[in-house]
Amino acid sequence: MSSRFEFVDTGIGYGHVQRVASSGQFSRVQRAYRAYIDHGRECATCAVDSSTCATAEALWEAYQAANSA
Repeated sequence: MSSRFEFVDTGIGYGHVQRVASSGQFSRVQRAYRAYIDHGRECATCAVDSSTCATAEALWEAYQAANSA
């Protein structure tokens, strides 16, 4: 995953460093997740059991691949 570290000022104490995804990686992950969620909202099969929907499975795998890249 392409990422960077940013300092987070918590207002009290010393703050901390947090790992954040780069904007390109974040965008790919968001698009993949949105496609999965949108499909689940409109699919009659997913409304009953999303584990039996081949399209939902493919979209979920695409999301996982984008998230681990």
